[in-house]
Amino acid sequence: MGPLEQPQHAIRRSTRLPLEVPVLVTSLDPAILLLEDCNTTLVNAHGCGLIAKREIPRGMQVRLEIVSAKRHTTARVAEVVPLGGDPETWLIGMELDVPGNFWGIDYAPSDWKIDDTAPAPAGKSEETEAAKPSTRRWRLTDVSTGACYLETVTPFPEGTPVLLSIRASNKECLLDGVVRASHPEVGMGVVFTHLEHRTRIEELIGRLMSTREVPRIFVGRKEGQQKEEGIEPPSISPEPDPLLELVLEGTTLTADQFLNDLRAQRLGKRRDPRMDVALPVLLAGIDENGRPLNQRATTMNVSRRGALLEGVHGRLRAGERVTLTLGHKQEMFRVAWVGEPGTPGDGQIGVAAIESNSSFWDDALAALPQMQEMASIRGSGGTEKA
Repeated sequence: MGPLEQPQHAIRRSTRLPLEVPVLVTSLDPAILLLEDCNTTLVNAHGCGLIAKREIPRGMQVRLEIVSAKRHTTARVAEVVPLGGDPETWLIGMELDVPGNFWGIDYAPSDWKIDDTAPAPAGKSEETEAAKPSTRRWRLTDVSTGACYLETVTPFPEGTPVLLSIRASNKECLLDGVVRASHPEVGMGVVFTHLEHRTRIEELIGRLMSTREVPRIFVGRKEGQQKEEGIEPPSISPEPDPLLELVLEGTTLTADQFLNDLRAQRLGKRRDPRMDVALPVLLAGIDENGRPLNQRATTMNVSRRGALLEGVHGRLRAGERVTLTLGHKQEMFRVAWVGEPGTPGDGQIGVAAIESNSSFWDDALAALPQMQEMASIRGSGGTEKA
């Protein structure tokens, strides 16, 4: 076997997960001096991609160490890609000499399992058997086709793009999302960002409801993206999604307000009940093609912090902001969901107030009982007159 050839293991190429892990890279070639701190951008059972401040020769044998966890292994430089910049950086592809869960990830993807474990590299010390690096633990408490809530004591910051691996009934569901509500020591709300994932989410929800199984969760930062950059808008919905609406409201609510609403949803209740009322409003915003949108719409129902509108002719994107005008009041709202074309929800949008103490609908809600009473009297009078 040649110097660059690696022993074959009975494991297919494994799922890559975007994960930032600080690693110390050391050359095993005595002729090349290399001792550099790097961060991985993605990992799998076979290796990793990491960013280096200098070019590392392809084929070179190195030692990878997760210093914080006192774990190390050996690897080979498989790819070297210049990224440019000033100063210039390189993307280095590393292939582990011994495939496996070197990264210490709880609930790693199912295809990370090695069927034929290779012998450990020479010189392996007890240090490599040290405790796994500390990782976040996740518990899925709420999920809909548009969003989910995960309990964890160390949530990612609001705006972080993430990849979710949810395993249930021996099946893995990979979903892209972005954190829209983050509550330290409690958890975080994630909005799913790809419309094509809707079918797999529905299948996942079906499995969870039928088996009552506690799913195993891994959440990693999305590869190659910074906060709020390059993120697709939340998936549109064929009908209102209360969990999605709540998560999109997350930044405008205190943690207590959010969690109270979340508990109310689990009981099938709303903290702010919706009232069916048709109110004419002026809607202004930017459509999905970047064109100004100014038109009249009508509410189907309203609550203190949101409303369902119909008669919206321009196409808006969930997550965008719009301005509503009702009488002498004007306020900015976030589009929480958008009805899909060709469905009964076509032309409808759900909006959520950006201000947590919004009073935009208060006058209309206060007048609603009187309006209903007057309508009832008119109706009765009409009957008697007939």
